[in-house]
Amino acid sequence: MKKSINQNRRFFLVAAALAGMVAFSGVEPIYVSADTSTRPVNRLSLIQVDARDLSVSDSLKKSLIGNRLEIDPSLNAEKVNIGKSRIEVNGFDRNRTGLQTVNARVYLQDSEEESASSLSCSYFQKATILVKQNKDPQLILKSDSVTVNNSDAWNPFHYISYISDDSKVLPAMRISGNVDMTTDGDYPVQYTAVDLQGNTAEATLNVCVRTPQEVIEAREEAERLAREEAERIAAEQEAYRLEQERIAQEQEQARIQAEAAAAAQAAQAAEAAVVYSSGGGSATGSAVADAARAWAGVGYYGWGGADPATGADCSGFTQYIYSQFGINLAHNNLAQASAGYQVSAAEAMPGDLVVWDSHVGIYTGNGYYVSAMSESLGILEIPISRSTGSGNYWGIYRIPGVND
Repeated sequence: MKKSINQNRRFFLVAAALAGMVAFSGVEPIYVSADTSTRPVNRLSLIQVDARDLSVSDSLKKSLIGNRLEIDPSLNAEKVNIGKSRIEVNGFDRNRTGLQTVNARVYLQDSEEESASSLSCSYFQKATILVKQNKDPQLILKSDSVTVNNSDAWNPFHYISYISDDSKVLPAMRISGNVDMTTDGDYPVQYTAVDLQGNTAEATLNVCVRTPQEVIEAREEAERLAREEAERIAAEQEAYRLEQERIAQEQEQARIQAEAAAAAQAAQAAEAAVVYSSGGGSATGSAVADAARAWAGVGYYGWGGADPATGADCSGFTQYIYSQFGINLAHNNLAQASAGYQVSAAEAMPGDLVVWDSHVGIYTGNGYYVSAMSESLGILEIPISRSTGSGNYWGIYRIPGVND
């Protein structure tokens, strides 16, 4: 009886050993690639994962494929796209700590294939997973990189996805890194979670500050409008400056002309002092009047002239008539009046001068006088009363040497 029990006990131990060998042996891989002829050595994979790992499927995939690449010489690590490869795991419970044996089917993706559905190889893999509770705090960000708008508010806590600690006390957070939200650029921000025992977990976030395109376009439009406004103001200022220069030039021209006219008038006044020629002269008033009347209707008017045969103006005509009697007068009506003296209308005699501030003629008697009138009228004898448009009437002036 005892011998039978011992035999049964030995049978049980052998069976258990065989079962253990089966449990820790890998399942044969199933290949769908015609190029593979060498089968890899079976190995039980031991993978450690953190119970708080939110991406445990990716961790399992990386570990399983990494192990397979180490033992399978038919696989080229450079040609396997781990990111696009995928796995199917049965029998795994991430909430149960300790050892777990799972069956996984791995679908390898060739890195040269563009489509994720074009699989190069698939195989079954049995793995032992050790689920551990990590003592360090857990810190997971929403992303490794984030793009934010220039001038927006910056809140670093907004990008924390998960944070925890075994002590059930939320770890303290330390955030370092300066993000200038007014200047486009890339700014690294370091996150550090610290628990009560001083254990830490770190993560880095790359913050990309960028100005939105519509803001850039609006800024460029505002700059364009400001530039056009500045150009318009500058053009107006330049036009105003040129106009002021033109006005100043006209005023300067007018001043020069006024000074020239004043100088000419002063010269004429100085010339008025010369009344007689060096030889002197005298005549009767009747002779002077007759000489003037002889040109009435036959003499010519000419501005600036002093010869009725070719053309003379009013003061040129009187200068010419008096010169015939040896009396030299200035070629200016006011200067001629200044060369003599005024007499009353009752005292007026033929040969005297009849003077306005812009006209002069020779008195012929009975209220008439002779003068060079205009280009259309020539030299005429007309009543003094009809000489309108000649300016203010000065009166009758007698030249020394005539009617003395």
